[in-house]
Amino acid sequence: MLCLLNLPAWAPSGEAPQALPATLPGALLLVLALGEGWQARERVAQLLWPDSETAEALHHLRVNLHRCRTLLQRWGVADRLETQGSQLRLELPTDLSAWLNAADGPPLDPEDWPRGWRLPGHEGMAQWCAATARRLHLRWLQLSRKAQPVLHRSSAPAPPAREAEHQALRHSSAPALLILGEPGAGKSTLLSSAFPHAPCLRGLEGLQGMPYRPLLETLRAQLPRLEAALQESGSPLRPYRLDLARVLPELAPDEALPPLDALTAQARLTEALTRAFEALTPVVLVDDLQWCDPASVEWLLMLAHGERLRWRGAARPHELAAALGQTLRLLEDQGRLERLDLAPLDRQALATVCQARWPERAFGEAQLDRLHAISAGNPFALGELVAAGAEALEGSAKLPQRVQQMVQRRLHALSAPARRVVEAAAISVQALPEAGLRMMMGLPEHAESDRAWEQLRSEALKAGMLCERPPGLACSHDLIRAATVDALPAERRAALHRHAALWLAQQAWADAMTIAEHWLAAAEPQTALAWRHRGAEQLKARGRFDEARAAWREVAEHANDLALALRARLELAACDFYTDLARGHAALLAVQAQLVGVADPEQRLHLEGRLCGALVANRVYAGDVPSARHHAARLHALLPELPASEHGPACEVMIELALRDSDLPAAWRWFARLREAWPQQPKLLNIEGHIHWFGGQVRAAHDALQRLLERHPDYTSGLTVENDLAVMLGTLGELAQAEALVRSSLQRWAGFAQVESRSNGVLGVLLAGQGRHAEAKTAMEAGVRLARLQASDWLAAEGLLNLARLMLQCGRPEWAARHIAEAEATLGDNPEPIYRSKWMLNSILVASALGQTPAAAPLAWLRERGQQPAHPLVQCRARRAEAELALQARDGSAALQAAERQAGLARDAGLQELWAEARLLTLRARMLLGAAPADLRPLAQEVQALAAAKSYAELHWRASAWLAAHDGSAAEQQQADAALALLRGHEQPSLFDAAAAARREPRWD
Repeated sequence: MLCLLNLPAWAPSGEAPQALPATLPGALLLVLALGEGWQARERVAQLLWPDSETAEALHHLRVNLHRCRTLLQRWGVADRLETQGSQLRLELPTDLSAWLNAADGPPLDPEDWPRGWRLPGHEGMAQWCAATARRLHLRWLQLSRKAQPVLHRSSAPAPPAREAEHQALRHSSAPALLILGEPGAGKSTLLSSAFPHAPCLRGLEGLQGMPYRPLLETLRAQLPRLEAALQESGSPLRPYRLDLARVLPELAPDEALPPLDALTAQARLTEALTRAFEALTPVVLVDDLQWCDPASVEWLLMLAHGERLRWRGAARPHELAAALGQTLRLLEDQGRLERLDLAPLDRQALATVCQARWPERAFGEAQLDRLHAISAGNPFALGELVAAGAEALEGSAKLPQRVQQMVQRRLHALSAPARRVVEAAAISVQALPEAGLRMMMGLPEHAESDRAWEQLRSEALKAGMLCERPPGLACSHDLIRAATVDALPAERRAALHRHAALWLAQQAWADAMTIAEHWLAAAEPQTALAWRHRGAEQLKARGRFDEARAAWREVAEHANDLALALRARLELAACDFYTDLARGHAALLAVQAQLVGVADPEQRLHLEGRLCGALVANRVYAGDVPSARHHAARLHALLPELPASEHGPACEVMIELALRDSDLPAAWRWFARLREAWPQQPKLLNIEGHIHWFGGQVRAAHDALQRLLERHPDYTSGLTVENDLAVMLGTLGELAQAEALVRSSLQRWAGFAQVESRSNGVLGVLLAGQGRHAEAKTAMEAGVRLARLQASDWLAAEGLLNLARLMLQCGRPEWAARHIAEAEATLGDNPEPIYRSKWMLNSILVASALGQTPAAAPLAWLRERGQQPAHPLVQCRARRAEAELALQARDGSAALQAAERQAGLARDAGLQELWAEARLLTLRARMLLGAAPADLRPLAQEVQALAAAKSYAELHWRASAWLAAHDGSAAEQQQADAALALLRGHEQPSLFDAAAAARREPRWD
C-alpha cells in the first residue's frame, strides 16, 4: 500500500516501509497513483514540466517513466504501471481510500501534503499537491456527512470504563448530542476520544459576554485550512468572506468592510460561520456548553434544527441556565437532540480506571475504597488525588473541598514566581499569549528575562498546572483556575485584573467587553463603562444591535463622566434614525442641552460635531430643511477643529443637505472633501450617484449605483442602493427590473420604517405605471403609514402625492384633490424642486380634471423653473403643465409646442415614459389643429408599441383606444378591450373609472 496520510512511503504487508523519494520519479508515481483511470501523457508532462515545449516535456516523461519502472521493480509491483498509446495508468492501493471511506483520519492540510515531502524547483507540483489535498478534503467531508450514524472505527481508544458511552456517542445519528455530567466526570476526554480530529468549541466561565468567542477561537486555530476553503473556486463560503472578516479581520486585513444592515447582518454572519465549519469538518465538538455565549448557543440550536452540520457537546447540568435547559429539553422531545448522562464511576469502574491509567502502580483494595470515597467517582478528581498521593491520607472530606485544597497544595509547591504565572493565567480566564502573561508578571523582553520566563513556564507546565492552548497558555482545568482565583487576596486579584486589562487594551484583536470585565473585577467600574461603550461599537459592527443598545443604555445610566454618558445617548439616538425620527430628534436635543456640562473643551467639541451631524441627517429626512440648515451652519464652523476621523461623516450629511437645497456646486465641493477623507471607499459611488440624480443626470446616476451593486454586493446590507437604483430604473422605463430591486430592498430592510416607507412609495409608483392599481394603492398607503410612524413629514407628503397621482390615473380627481390638500398641509413649504414640481403639476392636473381654474402660483413656479437649468423631471413637468392648460384653452399651437419640447427633453434624458406621454399630447394637439386621423395613426402605433414593450399600462390603453376609435380594425378593437381589462384588473370594486379617465390627459408619475 502507498501510504500518503503521513510521511509518503510504500508499505508492503509484513515488511518495513520504504520512503517515497522526493524526486521526479517519486512525483510521477504520486500523480499517477491519485489519477482516476487512464491519464493523457501530455497532461502529466505539462504538470511536471510546465515551462518546457510539448515534445521536450514528453521526452522528460519517457525518461522518468523508465526510472519509475525501476523503482516499482524494487517494490515488486512493476506490472502495476500500464501504458496504452498516449495513455498511462498506475494501479496502486493507497491509504487515502480507507481514509475517505472511514472518515476517521485527520483532515489533510493543503499547506503540508504530502507531509514532509517536497520536490524543490517544481512549483507546479506544489500547486497540484495543494489542489489535490483540497479536493480530497471536500470528498472526505461529503462522505462523512452521508455516513450517519458514524459506525466506522475510531482512531482513539475509548476512555477506560466508558466504552458503552463511547459507542453510544459514535453511533448516534441525531443532529445534536449533549453529554451531561459533573465537573471532571470525563466529558471532554470522551468527546476527544470519539472524534479525535474534530474541532472543539470551548466555553469559558466569565466570557459569556463575548459573542461567538468559542467559534472564532476555533476558526483562528484552523486559519490556513479556512483560507484554503475561501480560495476554492465555487466554494459556498466565498460569498460570505467579508461577513466572516467582520469577526476574523485576518481574512481581509486591508479591505474596507461594507456598511451593516441591522437585520440581515446577523443572519449573514450566522450563515458565514456555518459555512466556514462546513468547509472544515462534518462534526463539531462543544466543551462546557454552559459557559458559551448566547450567540454561540443560538448558532448551535440553529444547527440542531437542520441537517447541515452535527455537533456533539458536553455541559455541567447544574450550571445550565434555566432557559437553555428548557430549550434543550424541547429539542430532545422533538428528536433533534440526544442526551447522554455521564454517571460517576462506581467502585469496579474506578478500579478499572486506576489499572488502565497507572499500570505500574498496584492499588490495594483499601486504597481503591479510599479513592472511591474521597473522589466520589469523579475521574478528574481521581487523577488529581492520585497525583497528590491522596490514597494514603486519612479523613473523609468531600470532593470539592479536598480537590480545592489539593490544588492549593500543588500551587504552593511551585516557586513563588511560577505560582504568579499560574495566578496570571487564572485571572485571564481565556488562554492568553505568553507576552501578556509576562507583562502581568513584570518581565520585560531581554535575554535574561527570556531565560527566567522559560524556566517559570516549564515549571508550571511540568507540574500540570498550566497547559499549552492557542494562542498561549491556560490553566489545565477550570478547577485549578477557580481554586487559584479564590485563594488570591482581594488586592492581588484586583491588581492582576488591572494588568490584564492594560495589556489587552494594547492588542488590536482584543474584545472590548473582555477588557471591561477585567476593569470591573479590578473595582474600577467607571473605566469598565468606557470599555463597554467601545464594546457596544464592536457589537454593532457584528450585527448584535440589541446587545449594543443594552450596553449603551447601561453606560448612559451609570457613567459618572458626562462626556461618556452623552456619547452613549448620542449613539442610542442615532439608532432611531431608521425607525423613529421624532424620538431620535428629542434624544439629540436632550444631549445638546447637556453639552455645556462637559468640562473638557476637546471632548465637548468632538461631541458637538457628532451631534450636529446627527441633527442634520435627522432633520433632512424629517423634511425640516430650515432646521437642518441651522445645524449644518454650526457643523461647518466646527469642521476645521474636528479630528480627521470626523470629516467623512460630516461631509456626507452636508452633501445630503446641499442636495435638498438644490445646491449642486456645494454638493460637488463637499464630495471632493469627502473623497479626501474616505479615499477608495466604495460608498463614494453611492453618494456620487445621488448627486448625479439631483443634478438631472439620470443615466450617470444609474451607472454609478449599478457599478456599486456589481462590485460590492455586500453594501446592500448597509445602504439603500437597491431602492435608489429602482427609482432610476423606473424613471428610465425598466419597470420589471426596478420592481425586483425594490422588493429586495423591502425584504432586506424589513423593520426599518424609514426605508420601508421609501421603498413602498417607489413600489407603488412602479405598480401604478403597470396598471396594478389595488397593489399600488396598498403599497402607497403602507408607505404613508410608515412615514407617519417614524415622524417623517417629507416621506408622508411624498406618499400622499403618489396616491394623488394614482387616483388621477384611475379617474378619481376628487380623491386626488384630498390627498394633495393633505400633502400641502403636511409639508407645503418643502423647497426641493423634484418634490415641489410633482406637487405643482398634480395640483394643476387635478384642478383641470375637476373643471376648475388652476391656481396661478403653481403654474408660475413651474414656468419659472422650466426656464432654468433643472432636473429633466422638473422641466418635463413644466412643459406638461403648459400643454394641459393649452389643451383646455383649445390652443393647439401652444399645446403642440409644449408637447414637442417635453418629448425632446425626455428623449435626451432617456425618460421613455415621459417621451411616450409627450407623443400622446402631440397627437391630441395635432388633432385640435385639424390633422387627419389617418396621418396620426403612425404616431399612435409608435406609442402603443413602446408602451406594450415597457408595460406602461395606461399609455398602452390610451394609444390602443385611439387607434380602435379611428378606423381601427377588429384586432385593434380587441387589443383596446384587453388593455382596458388589464387596467380594471380583478378589483372589487375597481379603482379604475374608464369613462372618467378618458376625459383627462395622460398622467405622468
